[in-house]
Amino acid sequence: MSPGCGYLDFGPSPITECGPACTFHGGQGGVDVTTTSWGGSVNLNEKDGKYWMFAAEMSEHCTLSHWTTNSQVVSAVSDTPVGPFVRQAVAVPPWSHNPQAVIAPDGTWVIFTLGPGFGQKPQVNCSQPTVEPADLDHSDIQGVNFTVHYAASPRGPWTPLTFTPSGWDSNWTLQNPGNWNPAPVFGEDGSIRIMAHTDWNPWAGEVILEAPSWRGPYRVHSHMGDRIDRCDFCEEDPFMWRDKRGNWHVLYHRMFDPYGPLDPNWGSVVKPTKTPVPLGWAGGHAFSKDGYVWSNWTRCYNTSVVLTNGTVVEHQRRERPKLLFDADKNPTHLYNGVFDTSGSSVTFTIVAPIKGTHAD
Repeated sequence: MSPGCGYLDFGPSPITECGPACTFHGGQGGVDVTTTSWGGSVNLNEKDGKYWMFAAEMSEHCTLSHWTTNSQVVSAVSDTPVGPFVRQAVAVPPWSHNPQAVIAPDGTWVIFTLGPGFGQKPQVNCSQPTVEPADLDHSDIQGVNFTVHYAASPRGPWTPLTFTPSGWDSNWTLQNPGNWNPAPVFGEDGSIRIMAHTDWNPWAGEVILEAPSWRGPYRVHSHMGDRIDRCDFCEEDPFMWRDKRGNWHVLYHRMFDPYGPLDPNWGSVVKPTKTPVPLGWAGGHAFSKDGYVWSNWTRCYNTSVVLTNGTVVEHQRRERPKLLFDADKNPTHLYNGVFDTSGSSVTFTIVAPIKGTHAD
């Protein structure tokens, strides 16, 4: 059982071909344990009855250390939400990361990502001797632009659409092009609201973008600034949703929060010594009535995962939270990118069923 109403209550995760709780590793068949993936977004495709994942995968045999050059978005499919998911194709080439796939009211599949499908540096071939890649020339890109990719089905083909949001503060730094960690939610009328990250260092500040359609035009919600959960070295990776009662929620990767009492460094402007604290409270949750004014955070899950054989597996890091929902808007599964505790630099994507729902 979970320790309180603010915590996610998980059922056991499967042991699959790619490892304990693993639902997608990447590479050949999606279960190649030498290929790095880092979280995935899952939706049920009602037309074929299958579950489609869009995951961040590192190209050219690279690990997560090359995420700013080699991360690409790949599609994968499974008959069940626990997988393992079988890799299909590259949907968005590097540089693209942390995909969030949503289905518009008109049936269009839209992938929101960090990155526009190109980067400031070329991909690294990690099978070859290390060579520092040369900078690419994107000097023709003016201002802040974000790119989404859309298709009529999860099989693609995918078409990019780039937009410039109005009201974006020029002081909000993004490191690579489009490093905005978007968390989109559709309204029934086709309008869209996105929680977006405003700074990559020190992982501080969220803002709400709104548009009448996923095609735009997008604007920063008036008078908001980056006030949502502005907390140096505290959070990243927002995943936002609206429940069946109309309340808003967000999950974060909660940084530097170990087991036990709340870390006294958590929320301070002085960076803690570990990045992030291993074996701790990896998930944070906040809620809102209107999606603009948010509650304080609470812990909601940690780095431990219970398996179907009754054992518990620990993870060094558990990030990139993404939820799958049933037809009644109840969350049924949580997906994360993880490091295991072996010290391996090859990361993978796990699944944890949520109790009280149709989680099989």
